[in-house]
Amino acid sequence: MKVKTKASILRASFTAFFAALICIGCFISIPMPGGVPITVQNLFAMLAALILGGVQGASSVGIFLILGIIGVPVFSGVKGGWAVFVGPTGGFLWGYFIAAAVAGLIVGTPQTFEKRFSLKMWLKIILASFVGFALIYAPGIPWFIHCMSESGKPTTLQAAIGMTLTPFIPGDVIKFILTIPLAAVLRPIAARYLYPDDEEELNEIMEDIKKRKELHEKIVRKFNGKKQDSSENPPKNPPQDQSK
Repeated sequence: MKVKTKASILRASFTAFFAALICIGCFISIPMPGGVPITVQNLFAMLAALILGGVQGASSVGIFLILGIIGVPVFSGVKGGWAVFVGPTGGFLWGYFIAAAVAGLIVGTPQTFEKRFSLKMWLKIILASFVGFALIYAPGIPWFIHCMSESGKPTTLQAAIGMTLTPFIPGDVIKFILTIPLAAVLRPIAARYLYPDDEEELNEIMEDIKKRKELHEKIVRKFNGKKQDSSENPPKNPPQDQSK
């Protein structure tokens, strides 16, 4: 029996909200000569991880990827489908999920006792964000080289870096800088609503279980009452026809 609390419903809602943000980011795309466009989707993916934590952040990216794979045009350039997912830029899409999961695990889930201007938390956010942005390229560049080779256009590592990494460094640096204060300010707010005190959520769970138990007992009593009535008043047998 899965008990839904206000916090769990809010967590699911925020996960969906960040997934929607990542999807909407597909409309902001600048084509580049190498074939890998500039997009803000990696920014939203990192914010999801840094603000919500590893599980919720990776879930947001996972929802985005599933929608794109089944054909919803949510990938950069307003495209979708399996062909895009396994195409030359597909490795960067996988990188979104890996980056969100790892960055979220580094920074952890938001806690109510976190302070907006805690040096320790800022350092964790900086490390998580840097590792996250770097991990997006880890599967992206090798897969790009593989796809180019398969299509008859062999590409060296140096050339691939020149097409898929170097032109994006300035933009990624700006995104990296933006994620740090945004995550630091929004994490305590997210914690207040998504991860309240354990005692408060436990009381809510116990109250829900109590209501379900009372409903179950009411149904059982009603069923037993009907069963008792039927045993005390059995149906009368119809008179048999004796005229033979």
